[in-house]
Amino acid sequence: MDKKLDNTNTSPHNSNTFTKESGHWYTKEGAPMYTIVGANGKERNTTLRDARSLGLVPSVTTIMNLIAKPSLENWKIDQALNSALTLEREEGETMSAFTYRCKQDSRKVGMEAAELGTKIHAQIERGFLGQSTNKPYKAIKNYLDEHYPDEEWIAEDSFCADQGYGGMIDLYSKSGIFVDFKTKDNLEGKNPKRLVYDSHAMQLSAYAQGCGFDTPERVSIFVDRKQTDLIACYIWDQESHTKHLEMFNSILNYWKLSKNYDPSETL
Repeated sequence: MDKKLDNTNTSPHNSNTFTKESGHWYTKEGAPMYTIVGANGKERNTTLRDARSLGLVPSVTTIMNLIAKPSLENWKIDQALNSALTLEREEGETMSAFTYRCKQDSRKVGMEAAELGTKIHAQIERGFLGQSTNKPYKAIKNYLDEHYPDEEWIAEDSFCADQGYGGMIDLYSKSGIFVDFKTKDNLEGKNPKRLVYDSHAMQLSAYAQGCGFDTPERVSIFVDRKQTDLIACYIWDQESHTKHLEMFNSILNYWKLSKNYDPSETL
């Protein structure tokens, strides 16, 4: 297998302090290194300069941040419009000041949604680690038991791939079934096929490649943010894995060239 797994994880990760701009990084052994202690003795986000110095590899999601995400951008636009339509302009407030206040309000909504998603994700993780039983975990476990009986599941496992990237896999099995969790609003009655994007499949294919699986099963599971026992599941066809893997590797190569840094040369 290509991967170098880090199996030291026994509790859910808390990445709330890690900024999107800094990205997530992993060591050659596959251990997360999202932060480091700076020269002043204080913990800070790991940067590209740190990665070059320490021989770290970027995460799959850090690489994927290079591509456009239409659904996320449309959601942000919707939130901005909602803020503009629901907030009242204060007396004497300039248009630029009102616009700024609308932006701040919509960003607050986005942060709250992200925090709720992180909380739900942690609940699912604790369930599969045997630390608790909760609604989203039970709903997902029931689905997986029905479709993939007798599988041994491994939760929140990090890795470093020979190709020069790493990641934290939500859930996978020793037989090569890779599962990723996303949170969504208003899942009731939604067709799972209309929820997925190529980027979701690319992420799963990248995990599979990093773990040495050529023909993986890939599953995207969406959890409703409010009704957390409501899920929507989509199983990707195996034939598209090659295409999605080529798409990811193209972005990976672009990332290496644009950053002038190829972590695979140090592995």
